[in-house]
Amino acid sequence: MSSRPVSDEVLAKVAAFAKAKQVPCYLVGGFLRDALLSRTRLPLNLDLAVPSHALELARHLAAHLGGSYVPLDEAVGCARVVMSEGERRVEVDLADFRGRTLEEDLARRDFTINALALPIERWGGRRDWAEGLIDPLQGRRDLAARRLRACFPEAFLDDAVRILRAFRFSVELGFETDPSTEPLMREAVPRLAAIAGERIREELMAVLCTDRAHWALRSMNALGALDVLFPELSAGRGVAQGGYHHLDVLEHQLETVAQCDRMMTDYAEFAPELRGPMRAYDETELVEHRPRKALVKLGGLFHDVGKPATRRTKDDGEVWFIGHEQFGVHLVESVTERLRLSNREAELIRHLVLYHLRPGHLSREPQLTRRAIFRFFRDLGDDGPACLLMWWADRMATRGPSSRLDQIDQQRARLEELLRAYFLKAEEAVRPPRLIDGHELMTALGLSPGPLIGTLLQGIQEAQAEGQLHSKEDALALARELLKSVTPR
Repeated sequence: MSSRPVSDEVLAKVAAFAKAKQVPCYLVGGFLRDALLSRTRLPLNLDLAVPSHALELARHLAAHLGGSYVPLDEAVGCARVVMSEGERRVEVDLADFRGRTLEEDLARRDFTINALALPIERWGGRRDWAEGLIDPLQGRRDLAARRLRACFPEAFLDDAVRILRAFRFSVELGFETDPSTEPLMREAVPRLAAIAGERIREELMAVLCTDRAHWALRSMNALGALDVLFPELSAGRGVAQGGYHHLDVLEHQLETVAQCDRMMTDYAEFAPELRGPMRAYDETELVEHRPRKALVKLGGLFHDVGKPATRRTKDDGEVWFIGHEQFGVHLVESVTERLRLSNREAELIRHLVLYHLRPGHLSREPQLTRRAIFRFFRDLGDDGPACLLMWWADRMATRGPSSRLDQIDQQRARLEELLRAYFLKAEEAVRPPRLIDGHELMTALGLSPGPLIGTLLQGIQEAQAEGQLHSKEDALALARELLKSVTPR
């Protein structure tokens, strides 16, 4: 097996293809930037620029490499070739020059650190490849200074999603935005309203995957971008929540994301045996490249979105938000639709908003019953741990320095009971193995298909989780008792 990096293998094949076609081909943008930073991103994505006919070339390249052809933007001439190299997914993007020459193309890109190019044949795994870099805007200088600088004054007016990309690069790379670039971003903020939801989603989810998501969101808020992207959040600005909270609604939701960032860095505040399972759970991707932890943070950002519309003040001055979780679900559904989240992702966000108060109720119990544990996970399923983690971030964001340590210790203990049930005792308390199925129930009790069968099975499973049943005979006996209570006399 070759010891060459996958990127070298693929680029060698593409270089040979371009040479055979007699097409000048340049490696550009993010791959070069990351190579100079000794940084690897997965999946491997290679950006290539050609003078023209990128769509046709990409179609032929896909056939040549045994990959799939995916048109990205036919209007501007951009397509992707998706292939596998061993067990690795590789994406090769081909695009026409944005201008008559390569230099014009580079000058129309987003940031100088991405306005780099290299003739593809110069790569070839050579150690001196960087000597052949084409760098008309001094991108390498900005890389060394860890600085984001726009390539041209209208960069954000041309494509407002670059505003979000600036925040993504800041949190992913630890770069600072050049002072000359910030006014350009601010001027283009209103144009974010016209950007397709899918493009917003990709940048936002990348931000939420980092441990500095809260910084990016607060910076978007300060710039005015958050109001344009999510007007549902704007109503929470300045809405006081009463004595129990130390922040207004919007700031509390931003602080909840900050607590998620803190907590998910190492899970150090939880019992050692829970940390590994929690990390694996949060890193699980419900959709490719979109891990669950990003969705937990998104839920944290919106969990109290229903509060402004449901705020009520009693005669004694006490503030209530009765029903804000149900109203919040209504609001957040429009958000998940705009972002074009998958059905599974949207379901998770709905669960986080709808049930975010429930762990708090359970945490106040001196002792959790097995029935309470079972019912919690019965209603939330695999979204249960996400709800628990988001609630804990919500809890830590609520009172800040005014939190009582004894309350925190008790609530953490209840939280860990629920997490242990899911991660370490699932067959005992969360998903006990089925003792009897619906067909067996119908046969034994002479019943017809219908909702009653589901009711009986649910009662059996709940009693089993409580430790009351241990065999099929036990399950049938309970079903007969339950049948008496639901059958008219």
